[in-house]
Amino acid sequence: MIKLDRTAFSTSKISDSKKESDNYINQTVAEKHFAFAYLQSVAYNFPIYHYPKMDKTCFATRTLNG
Repeated sequence: MIKLDRTAFSTSKISDSKKESDNYINQTVAEKHFAFAYLQSVAYNFPIYHYPKMDKTCFATRTLNG
């Protein structure tokens, strides 16, 4: 079973999240895309812009016979 590392996260107030979002308001779309890609790569531990391929072996398809 995977346990959540509670030391990596912290609680915050709604007023703090407003301050965080103000950082992104004046950025261009390209800068926002880069910030998103960077944060995603850090969160999932892969090199930026080298996304891992999706493992599609666990999915199955079937057709409905009308």
